[in-house]
Amino acid sequence: MSMSRLSRPEIEPLITPKLVSRLALASDGTLSGFVYSPQAPERRFTVEILLDGLVFRTAYADAFVPALAEQGLEASCGFAIAIEPNLLRAARALEARLANLDAPVGRPLDLARDHASLADLRKTCELRWLGGLHFEGWIDSEPALFLEAIVDGEAVAQVHATAWTHSGEPAARRIVRAFHLHVPQRFANGRVHRISLRRGNGEPIPATTVFVAFPDGLTGMIDALGGYGAERLRGKLYDQLIPASLPLSDYVNWRDRFPLPAPQESGLSLAVVVAGAAGTEQTLAALDAQTYERWMAGVIDGKPLSVDPDAILEFLDDAAFDAHHIVIAMPGVVLEPNALARIAAAFAAYPDAIALYGDLDFLAEDGRLWPLAFPAFDYERMLEQGYCAHLFAARRDVLRTGLEARPDNLYRLFNCLLDHAGPHQDCILHLPGALATLPKLDRANASYQLAAASQMHLDARGISADVIPQRGHLFPAVRIGRAMAYQRVTVVIPTRDRLPLLRTCLDSIAPAVDRCRADILVVDNDSADPDTMAYLAGLARRGVRTLRVEGPFNFARLNNQACTVLDSDVLCLLNNDIEASSDDWLVEMLTRLAEPDVGAVGALLTWPGGVVQHGGVVLGMNFAASHAFTDRFANDPGFLDQLRVAHECSAVTAACLATRRSDYLAVGGMDEARFAVAFNDVDYCLRLRQAGKRIVFTPHAKLVHTESASRGVDDRADRRGRFEHELSLLRARWGEWLNEDPTYNPQLSRDGIPYSGLAWPPGPRNPRYNHLAPARDVPLGF
Repeated sequence: MSMSRLSRPEIEPLITPKLVSRLALASDGTLSGFVYSPQAPERRFTVEILLDGLVFRTAYADAFVPALAEQGLEASCGFAIAIEPNLLRAARALEARLANLDAPVGRPLDLARDHASLADLRKTCELRWLGGLHFEGWIDSEPALFLEAIVDGEAVAQVHATAWTHSGEPAARRIVRAFHLHVPQRFANGRVHRISLRRGNGEPIPATTVFVAFPDGLTGMIDALGGYGAERLRGKLYDQLIPASLPLSDYVNWRDRFPLPAPQESGLSLAVVVAGAAGTEQTLAALDAQTYERWMAGVIDGKPLSVDPDAILEFLDDAAFDAHHIVIAMPGVVLEPNALARIAAAFAAYPDAIALYGDLDFLAEDGRLWPLAFPAFDYERMLEQGYCAHLFAARRDVLRTGLEARPDNLYRLFNCLLDHAGPHQDCILHLPGALATLPKLDRANASYQLAAASQMHLDARGISADVIPQRGHLFPAVRIGRAMAYQRVTVVIPTRDRLPLLRTCLDSIAPAVDRCRADILVVDNDSADPDTMAYLAGLARRGVRTLRVEGPFNFARLNNQACTVLDSDVLCLLNNDIEASSDDWLVEMLTRLAEPDVGAVGALLTWPGGVVQHGGVVLGMNFAASHAFTDRFANDPGFLDQLRVAHECSAVTAACLATRRSDYLAVGGMDEARFAVAFNDVDYCLRLRQAGKRIVFTPHAKLVHTESASRGVDDRADRRGRFEHELSLLRARWGEWLNEDPTYNPQLSRDGIPYSGLAWPPGPRNPRYNHLAPARDVPLGF
């Protein structure tokens, strides 16, 4: 037998690439830098940040670097993180290296000596492609300024950077000027284009990106080409993930490009009641131009927005004795030529509907037309805005029953239909696409009339409430304050270390908690900081309970554990980076829960600088879920005054969410197995919706939220995989709702920030109820 000696093969050392890199520390504690590989410019690196030789953070280097862009190099290889001042004061050396390679990034910083060489490598602007021809960005500038968009070397558009947003890590965020722009439709040709920016004086701005757009989406292009049916599913998914939009200012051209489908034939007879005198001529002229022929009309004299129930009954019993459904219009409404045909077809297709309303158009002072794109029926918004009462239709028998309440204005005529049904959403249809153009409203008078109507409706339902007129921008506005029976309320605050955040949170919410005689439960998830531990130990003397929950951070599990040890009637889930400035926010949220069908209530949250961080959640933006109005200040009215009135959303953030404990338990709490960190609040709200509950957002409860200040952001390199996994699960479970959110309008864009454009092409514009498609079960592990 022969034997040979085996030797262990030599392990080749890791090849460290030759790099160009830099590291700099700014005076506000922001560490920024870049890592560029000349041999592989497309390569991206994960960077480890070390203090005194110990790794305490990682960063993924994929941010834009202006200095590299100016040299014509691949510039998306930068990073920036915020370091707490107390950490910097306690350390002597700060350095960075490539993860797993140990190659240094830049020059190590001696914190005791290098203060004179402080620098800031953070980007000063950003341009991001949202899909199609739509872009958003920001520039670090105090005054508003004009920018020019350059596509393939050609100046194609101007944009005025007047909005505001935040940039940077939570601990070092800056308020910067924000902007949106669309480039001309001729660039939607399926080819790759490059866009850049420059100032009005011709100075280039170090922000650029590439884009590709298709006319009517990739699905539309595949259909137009023909012969590629097998690729249609791929095109549909692409259009969901990277949707296209057009600016709201292009509404007239967009409406001509995407006309509404022709309505089905119907044999229903309609009666039209024009309630008022001034402006009647325009309405009657529009009626004469209707394509539908089975209708009759009557004009009821009266003051603007007022109605005479006796005159309506007389009209119904006399001239309109055989009408199946009654259309109610304020004078001055100019109906679209197919408006009555669409109304008749909708009632024919949905015979159980008791009433319907549709989108409207608004004619501005300069003669331009703008879309009033509404959600599926929203009871809370009806009470506070009366948005659906200026033109609506009702079944004859239902209207006659409602007239027994003796309504004296249009808002009361609409809401009296629900005096006995309450906030029932299964019976009122919404027709996407404009039925008419709305005349200008006397908002002060309309708010007074709406306040009276909402008060009478709530009285008829036996709901004790105060109704106070407010100031609207486009529509009337009132504030509903329902009487609130005493309930045991517990504010649940998960935390881990970060004592300054927790202390500020508890101190600021104390007045509201005392006013509601509520309790507080702090859920401690493995705090280790000695000062934090001492503070938590002393909370019992203030009447604040604590619950220790060990293990990795799982926001859903922390709240579920809290629910099991409590016997409160109501839970108010609250982040530890929330700060209150008044004592009425909790009362406001609890009064919305006075309606038994409300499952959760969310608040208006702003960044410390006043920019909106959460104005409700909209589903379907880039086939995900997005916060609304994050491009506005809190005092902005929002799209169609939605930051002035309470309204329904498909979901609200659990950073500040009130819900009944019984409802929480009934749907199984938060899904801690599938949504440990992200989207657990969205999933919870959608399961409440599926159980027949409404989700209400109220701008009357306002707090400050430094999102992710306590746990960091989700796009960090070490968290991106988890976030993408949870997003995939959300899409798998709630895909149908992500496609068609009933609280959003199918004509509005689904790229970037909600309510910022027109969908290109629009979504389905069939009549719709405020219904939720069933969720799809996703077995664990998939």
